[in-house]
Amino acid sequence: MKKNKILQGSAIAAGIFTAVTVWQNVSVKITRYHIYSQNLPTNFNDFRIVLLSDIHSRNFGLGQKALVNRVRRMHPNLILISGDWVDSKHGKLSTCVEQAKLLKQIAPVWAIYGNHEIRKIRKTGVDTMHKALCDAGVHFLHTSGTHIQKENSYINLIGIEDDVQLSERARKKKQIESVKTMLSRVMHGILPDEFTILMAHHPEFIDIYSNEPIDLVVSGHAHGGQVRIPFVGGVIAPNQGLFPRYTSGKHCKNNTQMVISRGIGGFKPVRIFNQPEIVVISLHKGCAKQRKKLVKN
Repeated sequence: MKKNKILQGSAIAAGIFTAVTVWQNVSVKITRYHIYSQNLPTNFNDFRIVLLSDIHSRNFGLGQKALVNRVRRMHPNLILISGDWVDSKHGKLSTCVEQAKLLKQIAPVWAIYGNHEIRKIRKTGVDTMHKALCDAGVHFLHTSGTHIQKENSYINLIGIEDDVQLSERARKKKQIESVKTMLSRVMHGILPDEFTILMAHHPEFIDIYSNEPIDLVVSGHAHGGQVRIPFVGGVIAPNQGLFPRYTSGKHCKNNTQMVISRGIGGFKPVRIFNQPEIVVISLHKGCAKQRKKLVKN
């Protein structure tokens, strides 16, 4: 009898854990951050950015409403997608194109390639994604930059894409040199007192990013550490290994602030205590402040 009760209790606990895990994988939370900088033009005070990362061709249902409606309610001025929008193995490009057409009706959409896009190009030898998503209204930064204009002011938006060397298990020295080369190219002509946002798929290179006059880095790739242990953090991340340092949240190094999205893709692979998220970043003119993130489910 006692053994049966133990088995029943274990089965109930396993069922609850499974149900919670499934719910956490299919639901999406909103995470908010506030970024302060003296370099921000006054016209951009309270400028709002929605950051999406690591979508991995996830389908959000009829009309992509589960994604698009949540983004629309955030009233963003700009939508940034920091890589791995397209999955290299699973999912359809047409799903991403549908999302792009709807998101661009909310705000301008800028994106970079992550390791999955680069891997897909290497496999097929053809880049079908760029034209399809550009035709849908997306602007890409392929190790390049642009100005985001508002009235008579602007901020810099630059992006470095995942390099082949970063997608392979290349030596760390080669990875670092590749990032430095790309950064040098996109930072050319940017003045130190101009507000600059860098889109970079890999968060683990913050030490390199922060050596440049970059105010904000937006990143992804780490999937929040995939499995998160309460009060400890993520368990594993690509290119960082076990118990990685940079998996989610807001980080500061020198005068550079970095926001890492846990990503919004679902079950592949499964997340545990690691809910997919839409990140909302509000820019403010002023001294850098450490503020607690506000979370809204």
